[in-house]
Amino acid sequence: MLSVAQDAPSDEIKKAFRREIARYHPDKVQHLGPEFQDMAAGIAADLTEAYRVLMDPALRAKYDQEMRAGPAPLPPRPRPPAPPPGSPPPPAGAFTEPAPTPTPPRPTAGLEFVKRAALSRIREAIHDVLASAEAFQARDFDVAVITKPKKGLFKKAEESVCLAVRFVPFVDSEAIAAVWGPASKLRAPGADECAVILLGPGLAPARDLSAAVSEQRRKARATGPVLVPVDVRDWEALFPPETPGAVRSLIQRLKDGKQ
Repeated sequence: MLSVAQDAPSDEIKKAFRREIARYHPDKVQHLGPEFQDMAAGIAADLTEAYRVLMDPALRAKYDQEMRAGPAPLPPRPRPPAPPPGSPPPPAGAFTEPAPTPTPPRPTAGLEFVKRAALSRIREAIHDVLASAEAFQARDFDVAVITKPKKGLFKKAEESVCLAVRFVPFVDSEAIAAVWGPASKLRAPGADECAVILLGPGLAPARDLSAAVSEQRRKARATGPVLVPVDVRDWEALFPPETPGAVRSLIQRLKDGKQ
């Protein structure tokens, strides 16, 4: 959250905290809507907690130990054989980026803090990239907004997108199955389409995730949301071809790590 190295000295942490917390001062966000003011207050609280932990030697040592700890890696999953030449193209919802290897472990240590930090980052990116977005209540999701694209003088306005975000301990077929039902029921007034960002500190192989999405679409008779799995450790995402441009821009902002 403070964008400092693990061995950063106290004075560097203090400077980073002052720089970041100043961005979310009430005077800086008073011109925004109440939803984004609430987001800013939440991010400021998370920054303050991060600063408190890192400036206390005992808490910092405990935090470092927790983040280094973790379960043994899962055994690699066998990969299915490559499709024969002349096979039909992948079904709708198939991801276009290669699978990450090896299969990452399921992280447990410090998971709640990772969740808070990841959601704070994505709220910040929404504020920067989708400034006109409006928050709305969506049960079973951590963040939900409706984009409100502006129409230019010489081009047609982009479609309005209902965007929902959900954090899970690990993005795999089980997480996709669990989120598919609530995601299919998303309804937002004025939105042309819905997209779901499924966040987690680790992804199953892309082939497995594509198969899980295809299975859910088959059960739902080819209907359902655009689902984008994202690894919060480096903000790498697996984009289905139909991913809205607003979602791609949002993830690119997170990957760039601009402060």
